[in-house]
Amino acid sequence: MRSARLTPGPRATAAPEHHAPGAKPLPWLAGLAAVHTLAQLVLVIPGLGLGWDETVYLSQVSPQAPAAFFSAPRARGITFLVAPVAALTTSTAVLRGYLALASGGGLLLSLWVWRRLLPLPVLVSAGVVFSGLWITLLYGPQVMPNLWVAYGALLATGCFLRAVRASDGRADRRALFGLAAGVAFTALMRPGDAMALMVTLAAAALCVRPWRRPAVLLALVAGAGLGSAEWIVEAYLRYGDLAARVHRAGEIQGGITAHLAAPWRGARCAARATCRGATR
Repeated sequence: MRSARLTPGPRATAAPEHHAPGAKPLPWLAGLAAVHTLAQLVLVIPGLGLGWDETVYLSQVSPQAPAAFFSAPRARGITFLVAPVAALTTSTAVLRGYLALASGGGLLLSLWVWRRLLPLPVLVSAGVVFSGLWITLLYGPQVMPNLWVAYGALLATGCFLRAVRASDGRADRRALFGLAAGVAFTALMRPGDAMALMVTLAAAALCVRPWRRPAVLLALVAGAGLGSAEWIVEAYLRYGDLAARVHRAGEIQGGITAHLAAPWRGARCAARATCRGATR
């Protein structure tokens, strides 16, 4: 009687990349970004003046006005983004146009990293839904970090998936660089949001065995540390240490622990205020 021999089956490989024959993602995504920019120029920018938060951020880099009080929760990423325009002109229209163009470029870049992860129709459809939201259009030309945090998180997550799904067991270097850059950019805009992003992606990497790659975890930590460096240094210079600034930020923001936001949001549906004060 012959003895059966067990032969190893084919090794598991990463999910195949999605490429439709003849389909080129660049024209589709570039066209989507152009429409997104045009929609801001036509629907949002006309008549849109500067809000209070915008004046606070803009005053930090504008040579024509004294810097307004910069409270503990705020980060300077958005001020760095608008600094080139603020140094050249005081025109609100020019500033809005610059940010609309920049947000279109940010949409293109953040979706581009997903081109090998999703079929092109799915990717374009998702981009249309996201870019067509009124909140996305509204924050595009504003001197506010909200949309840029979303772009950073979208880019970082796409690069994370590309890094952990590399078929040779080693993360793609470009994906690792993009992951670190995306987390760093998010931290530069809002360190607290970047910490949540880093923890979530790190937890995913640790929970899925094939994703447990030291290089990925290192990229997450390095990106968060690099992007938060300016905020941390300022914490020691202005508040004495990091813990003091975090504590003060929590006081101003009404607490930074996990809590149910639905009642707070619902109470403000009929109010003019759209966010908690960060001016104290």
